[in-house]
Formats: sequence, C-alpha cells, structure tokens
Amino acid sequence: MNKTILIILSLVLLIVLGLFYSKAKEQKTLNGQIKNTILDAHPKIKKEEKSSKINHTKKTVSIEDEKVLTSMTQQEDNTQTLLYEPLSIEEAQLETLPRKNITPIGAIRINHTMAQLKPNDTLTLSDVEGSDYTLTVQSIHTNNDGSTSTTANYEDEGITYTTTITQSDKSSFINLSTTNGLYEIETNTDTGYIYKTIDIRKQLQSRTPDDVIILPIPQTTSAE
Repeated sequence: MNKTILIILSLVLLIVLGLFYSKAKEQKTLNGQIKNTILDAHPKIKKEEKSSKINHTKKTVSIEDEKVLTSMTQQEDNTQTLLYEPLSIEEAQLETLPRKNITPIGAIRINHTMAQLKPNDTLTLSDVEGSDYTLTVQSIHTNNDGSTSTTANYEDEGITYTTTITQSDKSSFINLSTTNGLYEIETNTDTGYIYKTIDIRKQLQSRTPDDVIILPIPQTTSAE
C-alpha cells in the first residue's frame, strides 16, 4: 500500500516538474522571438548608429594625423637660422673698428646670408643686451647691385615689431625693433657691432655746426 502511494506521488511530482520545465522553455522561446522581432524591426537604426560611430572615429583620427603631418611639413619646409655668432668686442676690434665716439653694446660675426632664406623661414638675432629675438621672414628682395633687402618681424603681447636687414657681399646693416627699444647692427665684411639707436642719435645731435665766421664791419670816417 505504502509503495503504491509513493509510486503515485513520484509520478505526480514528475508530471509537475515536466509541466514546469516545458512552460519555462516556452517562455524562453517566446522571449527570444520577441527580441528577434524587435531587432528585425529596426535593423537600419542599429546599422546607422554603428556606422556613425565608426565614421566619427575615423574622422577624429584623420584630423589628428593631418595636424601631425602639417607640423612635420612646416618644420621640414621652414629653415631656422642663427644669423650670427656673438663675439667679444676685443675679438671684433682685431678685424674692424666700431663707430667713432659711439660705444657698442656687443659684437658679432655673420655666418649666414639672407639669400639662403625664403619667406616664413625664421632667423634668430641672439644676445642683444642678453635677449634673443626670433624673427619670421616676411619678404626678401634682391636689388640690382646684388644686395638683399629683407623684412622680418615678431610679435609680443599682440604688438608686431618689424626689422629690416640690408646685406651685401661686403657689409650688413640691421635695424632691429624690439620691446626693449631700437638697435642697429653694422658689419664690415662679416664682423661688426651692435649699437643702441638712441646712442647713435645722441652722438648725431651733439655735433656742433661749423663756426660761422663774422667779418668785421668797416668803420666809416666822418668828414671834418
């Protein structure tokens, strides 16, 4: 009797478990069908979103690559030049003398010619009262006598300072405009001096004009 009851209970339990398993499987299948239906209903949206993300990534990489390539090209195309090497005034005096009655603040030796440069190249005028000035070449003009006239500038706090350089085989003259004032650099052959423009102007103003010779006025004799 007891065995019969146990067998019946076992069968009932198996039937319940079978029904539960079958129902769970049906539910899972139904959920899968619903999910697939949703995905099938919006395939274009998913593809567009995926495509948009890929295109955006490619565009970003392309821009960065372009910036790097542009920077590399500019560095290759634009020459950076130290126009001269600083000398001591004693060294320069062995080759050429400074202006008379004007004390230079430095001496140099030119080691590059402007004809080697082109617009957008940079050149540095170093050790002008302890400061270095890196200029960007704006234009270079070759004169009929073979000399070159160059315009270059740099910016400081939004202000553009322009420098002119005239150079020939025998001499160079540089009119340097800076935040610290004006300077003139003169060379004979390749060696010369740096002067403050204000010192040159003071010397010019201190020159006295030639003495004016006043002829004596002849005295007239009165008739007696």
